[in-house]
Amino acid sequence: MPTFAYEVKQPTGQTQKGTIEGESAQAAARALQAQGYFVVTVQPVRSARPRRGERPNLSRRFLAPILYPVNSKSLAIFFSSLKTLLGAGMNISEALHTLAGQTGNPTLKQAAREMSEEAVRGRPMSSVLGRYPSAFTPTTIAIMEAGEQSGLIEHTSDRLATYYDRIFQLEQSYRWQTFYPKILLIALILIPTAPTLILGGTAAWLQELMSRALPLAVGITVLWYGWRALRSISAFSAAVDRVKLGIPWFGTLARKLATARWARALATLSSAGVPVHQAMIAAAAASGNKAMEVSLARQARGLLDGRTLTEVVAASHAVPRMAVDLLAAAERAGSVENALDKVADYYESETEVSGKQTAVAVGMGFYLLVAILIGAYVLKFWLGYFKGFEQFMP
Repeated sequence: MPTFAYEVKQPTGQTQKGTIEGESAQAAARALQAQGYFVVTVQPVRSARPRRGERPNLSRRFLAPILYPVNSKSLAIFFSSLKTLLGAGMNISEALHTLAGQTGNPTLKQAAREMSEEAVRGRPMSSVLGRYPSAFTPTTIAIMEAGEQSGLIEHTSDRLATYYDRIFQLEQSYRWQTFYPKILLIALILIPTAPTLILGGTAAWLQELMSRALPLAVGITVLWYGWRALRSISAFSAAVDRVKLGIPWFGTLARKLATARWARALATLSSAGVPVHQAMIAAAAASGNKAMEVSLARQARGLLDGRTLTEVVAASHAVPRMAVDLLAAAERAGSVENALDKVADYYESETEVSGKQTAVAVGMGFYLLVAILIGAYVLKFWLGYFKGFEQFMP
């Protein structure tokens, strides 16, 4: 059984620290509260030698995201199928075993198989999710832990399916909006090689195309993985995201998108019964913006001191004022989850409209750039073509 380090306050006001065993952080916190303590923090204790399979190995951490990526659509189908199987009367182990045979993603297949085995041993599903960081985020783990503690795994699976389905729809919108600029980028590589295809033949054209595309592909790959390595450094990632938020227009768009993700995750966590402090930290991580995550998580401790959710969010200065005002009204009315869903809906629609406008502007910029470069290549070709006739002229 996992061990957790805790910090509590006694009825006399004195602080006490120690360790306690529990199925999850929520179970440990409830056990401490039953003893009359006010719980300040409950954190898992990492053993020096974790058991085999308790932490992600190198292949799961680095190779799985490349060879067997798990996208939001796959997760939406995974949790939707789990909800359907549980609703059909299967127990957890049977449902996960069936799901392991149905899903086509190797990462999810292996995760479902391991969860089924752990369920037979009487261990929770959430104990497996942390082994697959490329597939299951801390937000997903927190929601599933809450569902297991409350016994509402079917409802929790439904919420997770809805959550990932909305994320997938948002991702699809952005893929469509950036489709035209991507086509223009490909045209920027192909069109200048057309004269070589016409005058030099296919072999010469393929050689020139490879000489252009290969260095570009290698450069993009190196930059991509180098960037991901740097982004794994918390301080660097927070600094980059802070600068991103300060860029005119693009910063506003990034803040709206991060706010939508945060609100959607917090609504899902709250509906699953996750304690508000833990939900706030997990939702902050789900925002996708490290600077906002740091600001929100730093203020989340105020929830343990009796401050309201509105006060904590306002003190972070991370989300737009309109979202704070709506949240304040919802807290007074007792409908925080609905308000958070509305905030997410509003900012998702806002980012979709702003994203389309940005895509049009970027597309026009790419179009002009491609036109200028192609014009330069055409001019250079014809100048070289006519210059060749000069040697035959008297």
